[in-house]
Amino acid sequence: MGTNVEQRTRTSRTTGRLLATSALVTLLGVPSLAAAHMGSTKSIAARVTEDGAHLDVTIDAVDAALAIGLPTTASPEQLQERGALLRGWLVGGLSVVADGGPCTPQTTDLVLGEGDGRANVTVGVDFTCPAPASNLRLRDDTVFESDPDHEAFIAISGPGGSTGDGGSTGAVLRDGSRDVLLGGVPSAWQTAKNFVNEGAIHLVTGYDHLLFLLSLILSAGLAAKRLGLRRALRDVAWVVTAFTVGHSISLVASALGLLSLPSQLVESVIAASIVFVAVLNIVKPEARVARPQIAAAFGIIHGFGFSSVLADVGLPAAHRALALGAFNVGIELAQLAFVGVAMIPLVWMARHRRYPLVVVRGGSLAIAAMGCVWLAERSLGL
Repeated sequence: MGTNVEQRTRTSRTTGRLLATSALVTLLGVPSLAAAHMGSTKSIAARVTEDGAHLDVTIDAVDAALAIGLPTTASPEQLQERGALLRGWLVGGLSVVADGGPCTPQTTDLVLGEGDGRANVTVGVDFTCPAPASNLRLRDDTVFESDPDHEAFIAISGPGGSTGDGGSTGAVLRDGSRDVLLGGVPSAWQTAKNFVNEGAIHLVTGYDHLLFLLSLILSAGLAAKRLGLRRALRDVAWVVTAFTVGHSISLVASALGLLSLPSQLVESVIAASIVFVAVLNIVKPEARVARPQIAAAFGIIHGFGFSSVLADVGLPAAHRALALGAFNVGIELAQLAFVGVAMIPLVWMARHRRYPLVVVRGGSLAIAAMGCVWLAERSLGL
């Protein structure tokens, strides 16, 4: 009798140490993950003119303050006082080159504003190009040197606010691709390729979406062990399909302007969804996989999160439906790849008797800890 009590005590202590270690490792790693997911961005509205281009460059006030040596709590007045320095920094890394040669920049006034609940700074700049002022190419080197994860969302329009009969278009600049051609309408093939790429990148770099997916399938290894691999894969397929249906509905509705939700609310509920499914795994680690209804319901919220990228990039007027469909395809391809890769170690580790404790419960506790940190940050606007 005493031996059984001692064994249970040891098991309890081991369980506590494993779960505590998972939570500690997670809490130490969360800041870097959160920062990578919330990486710095800027937006550039580029309009082609008769003799060059006009750019309106917008960046978060916090990033602007840090760049010129001010604290993150800098007031609007402090930013205005250093307007010349701020304009020089923000525009200094921008260049436009035409067929006739490099274009000459001239900055306009600095404007302090607010977007999506965050203070921002906008600087206008006119580029005058030598003749012939055609085939303008914009290059952006601002911020990238200090933040390789930085992204610049470009909205491009031609004279009068459109690119001929094609309307406006958009692009995203990243560290490995910092330039874009201004003007002209991309072909249907180029549009499809670009938006499939954007959809895949957004899922792969969206750690919250990936952790939610992982939470949904974390118990699949047990299903494979008890019911066979085919049954486990079928269960996973139903759950992933339900998640896909849910986020596809809200993604389309939001992208087409039929329905929208505040981004802070959406991001907070996404974090809450991670915590919710992770807690279910902790309570019932023996469950096969999460229910499709849960995946579909939270998928709707995740779809609004996906749509935020489309809002930044903008759907090209010439190929609006194609771009929307391609973006969704990109998400699905990346999602299927992630689930396929994740299932391999899950099925392998399920052969070990501590899988429910270490992988399902311990992993879910770590995921829940990340979700709680994100929920606190997003709900409080940190």
